[in-house]
Amino acid sequence: MAKSKASVLMLPMSLDIGGAETHVVSLSKGLKSLGWEVYVASHGGQRVRDLEAAGIPHFYAPLHSRRPLNMARAYRVISRLVDTYEIDLIHAHARIPIWIAEKIAAKRNIPLVATYHGCFKGGFPWVFFSRQGDRTIAISEVIRQYIVREFGFDADKITVIPNGIDVGVFNPHAHRTRAETRQALDIAENVDAVIAYVSRMDGDLAHAAVVAAETVSELSRKYPDIMLLVAGDGSDFGIVKTKADEINSRLDREVIRCLGFVLDIPSLLAATDIVLGMSRAALEAMAMAKPVVIFGPEGIFGPVSPDNIDMLEKRNYVSLDAPYPPTSEVLYRFIDELIPDPAKCAILGDFGRQMVVERHSEESVAKATERIYREILTM
Repeated sequence: MAKSKASVLMLPMSLDIGGAETHVVSLSKGLKSLGWEVYVASHGGQRVRDLEAAGIPHFYAPLHSRRPLNMARAYRVISRLVDTYEIDLIHAHARIPIWIAEKIAAKRNIPLVATYHGCFKGGFPWVFFSRQGDRTIAISEVIRQYIVREFGFDADKITVIPNGIDVGVFNPHAHRTRAETRQALDIAENVDAVIAYVSRMDGDLAHAAVVAAETVSELSRKYPDIMLLVAGDGSDFGIVKTKADEINSRLDREVIRCLGFVLDIPSLLAATDIVLGMSRAALEAMAMAKPVVIFGPEGIFGPVSPDNIDMLEKRNYVSLDAPYPPTSEVLYRFIDELIPDPAKCAILGDFGRQMVVERHSEESVAKATERIYREILTM
């Protein structure tokens, strides 16, 4: 290592709601606890407060935009940070930050780690802007295979390290009771089954939220005391809110509630019985020992269980190549199988918690990332 305590500059596009953004916050905290000097630069967002609470400096850089003026400004900001704080290593987390950071890292002869959180668009011209860095991290095996195939990356330089979850914070025994959290959310006492859908509200993800709302609307005929909490914000939040208002007006009671951006996700999850979602949202719910139905724009896997855990691990719990279509009819069936069977829900919840503790803890992910850092700093 270049110093007794090496410094790393994290570069996500932004720090609002999303799996990659939350991963950066979690990883930064984990590395800080291991003794690294961690700095973060991004377009900012609501999760900046999480970094500040952990004592991790954040600096504004317009890494969210492909506009040439913004990219030039981001280049200048990052260059200044690297020089001012004598950064030993840059770790970039999306295509724009990786592309900009590559130039700065090469000029200053410091290593660059690039993390790919999803299957970014390939082909012309995107392949020319997709850079590997000195080492590459893919958060799932499916993503590793994709970036090798689409971008021609050297497979020997890619390591799969999954999302990390703070299993101390996301712990079913570390929060108020189900009844207390429901009271805090002003959920009526007669509501027996609380379902949650947690995601960004953009594009296809917002459409999936609409499907979830329509499904719970149908389920309310069989289970009158059911409620869906939709957590997340984004450009298409209004579409989801309009659907929720329409359903509530038609049924003459609140069945769907749109919460918008939720910072205290553990308390929200403590109030729920079943969670719908993907990726990091699914892992956080699993850590809270909740049964999780993997559901997204590309399909449905059903509840996380020993039968599908290996497939889901390879896909980072997204709906890619799911065996069932993302329809209201299919989602209805999976939820209907869980609501009347609390024993099954408890078994699935305990299994999910065990998987996250064993494979996705914040500490284990930070240590795996640290090994990559040490290897390239001593090359």
